[in-house]
Amino acid sequence: MRTALLLCLYFLSVSLFAQDDILTEGDIKQQTRFIEAKREALLGKTEKAISMFKELVEATPAMDAAQFELGRLQYAAGNTEDAIDHLKKAYGKRPNEVYASFLAELYQASGRHKEGAELYEGLIKKNPEEADYYLERAAFLVRAQDVKGAIGTYDQLENLIGVNIELARLKHSLYLGQGDQKRAEKELSALVASQPENLRFRHMLAGYFTSQKETGKAKKVYEKILLLQPADVRAQLALQDVGPTKSSGSDAELMALLGRSDIHIDLKVGKLLPLVNEVAQTQDEEKGTRAVMLTTELRRVHPDEAKAAALQGDVFFHTGRLAKAADAYRATIELDDTVYSVWEQLLATLYLDNQTIKLRKYAEEALDVFPNRPVVYVHYALGEALRSNFSEANSLLEQAQLMTSGQPKGKAAIEQLSLALSGLEAGGATVKADLAQLPGGKEGPLAFLITNGSNASSLIAYDTEENTNALFLEMLGDAYAKSGDKAAAAKAYARSKATGSKSTNLRGKMTRVQ
Repeated sequence: MRTALLLCLYFLSVSLFAQDDILTEGDIKQQTRFIEAKREALLGKTEKAISMFKELVEATPAMDAAQFELGRLQYAAGNTEDAIDHLKKAYGKRPNEVYASFLAELYQASGRHKEGAELYEGLIKKNPEEADYYLERAAFLVRAQDVKGAIGTYDQLENLIGVNIELARLKHSLYLGQGDQKRAEKELSALVASQPENLRFRHMLAGYFTSQKETGKAKKVYEKILLLQPADVRAQLALQDVGPTKSSGSDAELMALLGRSDIHIDLKVGKLLPLVNEVAQTQDEEKGTRAVMLTTELRRVHPDEAKAAALQGDVFFHTGRLAKAADAYRATIELDDTVYSVWEQLLATLYLDNQTIKLRKYAEEALDVFPNRPVVYVHYALGEALRSNFSEANSLLEQAQLMTSGQPKGKAAIEQLSLALSGLEAGGATVKADLAQLPGGKEGPLAFLITNGSNASSLIAYDTEENTNALFLEMLGDAYAKSGDKAAAAKAYARSKATGSKSTNLRGKMTRVQ
C-alpha cells in the first residue's frame, strides 16, 4: 500500500514539475521533498505538511506546485489570506486553469470580488472564446456592486455567442435592480425578436409587463400568443388575470372540477384565483375558510405541482395562518425553486412569524438563486439583526441600497430600516424611523419591538413556543428580570442563546439571573 502511494505521488509530481530542461540533482531533491510533504498531507498530518511546504517555497519560491499545495493546506486550515498569497505566486509562475479556478474560489471566500473580476478579465484576454470566463467575471462584478461592468461583460459574451435566454434574464434582472425599466424591457423584447415563434420568450415579456402593472402591454402580448397558438392555456388564463376579477361558480362545482385529475391544473388555478384575490383584498373569514378547503383539494389531486402548493400558501398567508403558509411555500420551492415571487413570499412569511432561524437559512439559499434581488438582502439583514448581529445586517443593507439606487421608494424603505436597526443596536435608544415603512409595517415584528420593547405584558403576550427571534427573547428576559422573576428571565435568555443570539450583553444577563 505504501509503495503504491509513493508511486502515485511520484507520477503526480512528474506532471506538476514538467520541464523542458533536464532535471538537475537539486531539482530531484526538491521533488523528493515535495513528494514527502504531499504524503504527509494525504496522511492527515496537516501541520507537518505545511511546515515542509514552507521550507520548500522559502528555498525555491518559483516552485509553483509547492506554492499551490501550500495554498490549499493554508485554506483548509482557515488561513485564507496566506492561501491567496501562495496561489497568486503559483498562478504568476504557471498561469493555468487549475490555479486560476482555485484562486477565484479564494477571492470569493474572502470577499475580494474586484480581484476575482480582474483574474477572469486576464483569462478572457488569453481565451476570448471561453464563455464561462465571461459569466464568472460578471458574477464577481455583481458581488462587487459594479453592475455597469457586469452588464458590459454580458454584452461582450452576447456579441460572442448571440442573443441567449440566460444572458437576457441576467441583464434584465440587473437593469430592473437599477430601476432602468426601459432597458429591462428592451432585453426581453430583443429576446422575442430573435425567435418570434418561441412562445416561452413572449410569456416572459408578458409576465414582466404584468409585474410592472402595464396590463395593456401584457394583454397585447398574450393576444399575440393566442394568435400563434390558440390552445395556449397559460395565455388564456393570463388574459383573465389582467381583466376584471369575478366570482367563479359554486363550491360544489369547484370541488367537482378540482377533484378531476384529467383536467389541467392551470384551468383549476384560473378558476380559484378570483376567490383567492378576494380573500387577499377583503380578509373575509368565510371566504378564507372556503379558499382553504378548495386549495387543500387542489393540492391533494396535484401533490407534485408547485402551483398548487404556492396557491395554498397564499391562502394560508392571507388568512393569518403563517406557519402553514411557510410550510406550503417551502414545499413549492422544493418542487420548483425558479420562481422569485415564491421565495420573497416565503421570506416575508418567516419574518412575520418570527421564525428567524429559518429566515436566515432560506435567505441565504435565495441569494444563491437570485443574487441581484435587493429584497432578499433585506430579509437576510432582518434575520441577522434579530439575533443582534448588527454589523452583518448593516453590510447586507449596504448591498441592497446599491441595488436600489434607481428606485426611490425602495431606497427610502431601506434607509428607514437602517435607522430602526441603529436604534435597536444602541440598546433601546429612541428610534426615529417611520414604522409604516418597515418590513411588515406597523404590525411587523420589528415595529413591535420598537414600540413594546419595555412593555413586559405586551412582550409576554406576544411570545410563542415557535418564536426564534433572539432579540425579542432577550428583551423578554429583560422584562422578566425587571419584574423580579429570575427563573422566567433565565429561561428567556437561554432560548435567545439557543436561537443563535450574537448579543454581547447576553452572557452577563444570564449570569445575573442565575
